Amino acid sequence: MKKSFHLDIITPTSIDSFDQVSYLRIPSLEGLIGIQANHAQAVIGLDIGEIKITKDGKDILFATSGGFADIAKEGVQLLLETSEKFDSIDSQRAENSLKRAKNRLSDQSINLSRAQASVKRAQNRLKIIKKMH
Repeated sequence: MKKSFHLDIITPTSIDSFDQVSYLRIPSLEGLIGIQANHAQAVIGLDIGEIKITKDGKDILFATSGGFADIAKEGVQLLLETSEKFDSIDSQRAENSLKRAKNRLSDQSINLSRAQASVKRAQNRLKIIKKMH
């Protein structure tokens, strides 16, 4: 049996490919899901959260704002709205985004659910930065 699989992270603006992935953890709409080689086929809705890829014994973290995971025998494709690798997240920009999003929560003319999602995205990006530093 195979002990690793191929992973593609696809967004509207980029494709990141990884061979020899031994473990993948994704933020599904119902909670975290771990995937290893030979996982059952599935299509899973993803939430805002952290993607953890284990390859060659090392972890690589990405922030995502959601999308879908397509798990097949050939490998896994993550079809995402956005994805940011931990080392490309600008901490100052993320802090500023969090402040703006929190300010929007008190604005009665703004869509509350969109403002809450903005806060959650900014908090997720900051959490990933802190984990890797």
